[in-house]
Amino acid sequence: MARAGEVDSSRREFVQSAASLVALAAAPVALSAAGGSEADKAAVLAQIPAMHEVNVKRLQDWIALPSIAAENRNYPQGAEYMAKLAREAGFAGVKLIPTSGKPGVFGKLDAGARTTVGIYFMYDVKQFEPSEWSSPPLEARLARREGLGTVCMGRGAVNQKGPENSFLSALLAFKAAGRKLPVNLVLVCEGEEEIASPHFQELIMTPEVLAELHKCSGVFMPEAGQDRDGGVLVSLGAKGVVELELISSGERWGRGPAHDVHSSLEAQVDSPSWHLVQALNTLVGADGHTPAVDGFFEKARPLTAAQERMVRERAAKTSESTVKKTLGVERWVHDSSWVDSLLRLESQPTINIEGLVGGYTGPGGKTVLPHRAVAKIDM
Repeated sequence: MARAGEVDSSRREFVQSAASLVALAAAPVALSAAGGSEADKAAVLAQIPAMHEVNVKRLQDWIALPSIAAENRNYPQGAEYMAKLAREAGFAGVKLIPTSGKPGVFGKLDAGARTTVGIYFMYDVKQFEPSEWSSPPLEARLARREGLGTVCMGRGAVNQKGPENSFLSALLAFKAAGRKLPVNLVLVCEGEEEIASPHFQELIMTPEVLAELHKCSGVFMPEAGQDRDGGVLVSLGAKGVVELELISSGERWGRGPAHDVHSSLEAQVDSPSWHLVQALNTLVGADGHTPAVDGFFEKARPLTAAQERMVRERAAKTSESTVKKTLGVERWVHDSSWVDSLLRLESQPTINIEGLVGGYTGPGGKTVLPHRAVAKIDM
């Protein structure tokens, strides 16, 4: 996090300093480290099982209200609900911050501590296709899953309402136990993360928000996961992302058809679909994976010795076979080792095709030469 007079407004820079503050995720541990007694720690821990059902119900209710920026769905209702959750968790001065897009949410929690930490939240979620779900994505049903026990199934349960609700639950446990946090908190929450945070700069550059962020020693993004062996992983940062759409159109290209024609005409008419495939092939190397765009790696920061050490420790403490089973993969890129694959994950930029559509995609075949093909890319 930049100090006074020096602010980097990208979301990536905003959250990347989370590594220095990861201990906050284990609130009782942080309490002890800050001088809290074992009695204080026990008092907070005792609240967790007592509040379990209420905490789960809060998550289910939140999942039932999806804010989807790409569909302009549930705004400002999503922001208002986020503000309600923040107030209940103990934040004061909570308000909606207007931007040129969707509103943000801002609040403070003064624990009388010497250190202040920024907290990054998002209240929006991705779109969803109900037919792809094993249970209705907005009903947040509880289900049993091998190796995990009872889980909550719903859009946002993992990204990002589940981890955020866990963080709010921890704050509520402190509140119910009558104990103070070891740090002060400044909450900044946006509603456009899933469309690449186009107005995040406006949110954090709002004078009132900026003044509080200048007091922060760093920023923490509550994000954690659990594998099928019971291991818990707390994220220490996030990669930035840019999404774009490549369209190959016969009409705009000036070659190929302006509308779909019979596939036999491919002998004499250019194909927008093949044109798109050839363009996509220039984005990566011969391995079909490594980005080949000029200058793409120039700003990729190498891992520090400390970061590499943490990655290697993670590899030693987690099960490669369990992760592969969860992801449904048998091999890593380039047949890399478990350690090398994790080092690549944490250090390498990527170019990914997230969607590819062109021509007929229904049952059976259809002899058509499409006039248009589209690829959705994230980098």
